[in-house]
Amino acid sequence: MLEQKVLTIDLGTSEVRVALSTVGTKERNFLVKKVPSRGIKGGNITNPSSAKDSLKQALSKLKIEAPYAVPLDAYVIVPGGYVLSYEVESKIVFPGMKTVSYNDVNAVKNKAKDELLKRLGQTIRMHYDVLHIIPQEFIVGNVGGIQNPIGHNGEELTMKAFVVLATKSYMATVSNLLKEVGLRLKGGVLQSLAAFYAIRDEKNYYNNNLFIYSGARNTEVLYFKEDKPILLRHLPFGTEDLLSHLIQKLKVGRKEAERLYLEYGSAYAFSVSKEEIVPVNLGSKVLKVPRLLIAALIHEKLKGLFKDIKEKLNSKDSALLSNLNRVYLCGGLAKLKDIELLAEKAFKAPIIVPEIKESGVDDITLAPILGVTRYVDSLMDRERLTDVREDLSKSHERNRGFFSGILRFILDLI
Repeated sequence: MLEQKVLTIDLGTSEVRVALSTVGTKERNFLVKKVPSRGIKGGNITNPSSAKDSLKQALSKLKIEAPYAVPLDAYVIVPGGYVLSYEVESKIVFPGMKTVSYNDVNAVKNKAKDELLKRLGQTIRMHYDVLHIIPQEFIVGNVGGIQNPIGHNGEELTMKAFVVLATKSYMATVSNLLKEVGLRLKGGVLQSLAAFYAIRDEKNYYNNNLFIYSGARNTEVLYFKEDKPILLRHLPFGTEDLLSHLIQKLKVGRKEAERLYLEYGSAYAFSVSKEEIVPVNLGSKVLKVPRLLIAALIHEKLKGLFKDIKEKLNSKDSALLSNLNRVYLCGGLAKLKDIELLAEKAFKAPIIVPEIKESGVDDITLAPILGVTRYVDSLMDRERLTDVREDLSKSHERNRGFFSGILRFILDLI
């Protein structure tokens, strides 16, 4: 596999982060730089000029330390607030028995896309476009459960897939922002999907597993059944909401709320001693309050978040909760003390806060930006179709011979 360089951009609420890595090699040489975010709130670019300055600053820091030239094409992490998701099923029928090719996979994918957009109506077609088509299974003839149908023989090909649509306006805004700093938008990756790829273990089978990614202002939920996503939900809640709650209830400033959250915060109030007293700075005064109060305020908000997540699962299918095998927590909230205790009480399932250790990266908040690299790497897997792309037939059609080898080499460079 030819080595490729991957530039990833995360336009976050608190930080703008850029990362440089490689795929097609044993060592990814992961390098990330971050700067305070300006002009961006909840993934929304509220002030393009300020956002441009933040991005330029982050890229400058990256270029200084990068061991090689930074690519001009970039992947951008797409927050869940700008997407819709659907399960689809589509079928194409051949004139007779034939061997399934990548062209056929593209044909059934394009049919699924067209049928979905037609079903959703003109409003959706005007404002949304496909971000991901993630195959759940292929059926060739009467044989189902196929992960990659290439080379199978049959008279028809059916694809069941999970489709994610992103707003055209958001992608256009991001594309324009990248142009302002001399970059091109190569593609977008859903934030929670990217984070999942960062913690995914190929040895595990993800069945009836819930994945929760929570950042500064957004929480995204992915439910996996038979190793494939079947549900995506977004909630406008994150660590910024916890800080705002502390500011409001304790009547403290922003910096003091951050200090209290980091030093004394806990997701589960019942694990905090009733006797422990902590100082709270109120301007010129210092107030002594029980640490339990801080934990109780955080506990209250997170309990509401988990309740909302459960309601969204139940609205899809009540069996999703009753069959839940495991819950994975990722993002900033995963670093909060005792988050596992509260989550276990809420979901009544084992809770896992995964560790990230790759090329010196050990921060769970970097999961999405690390996961983009692994996601891009997965697209090169000839054995398993992770995401159905427009260029499948161009890049991966099974041709033989010297000239086809040269063609594949050239296409890998494009």
